[in-house]
Amino acid sequence: MDLIALGTVKHNGQWFNNGDQIKKVKKEDGERLIDFGVAKIDEVSERIKAEEEVKKKEKK
Repeated sequence: MDLIALGTVKHNGQWFNNGDQIKKVKKEDGERLIDFGVAKIDEVSERIKAEEEVKKKEKK
């Protein structure tokens, strides 16, 4: 799961500022950050991942 920080966030020992992308977050960690209101889902990144998965399945 990819997220966008909505403020200053520390995740896995690394600091992120407002607007920074937080990549490859475990689902449970991402849900926790979203519930705290400090991050939101990076919809563009997630859409690209979904489109790539569809293309892989079509090639099979």
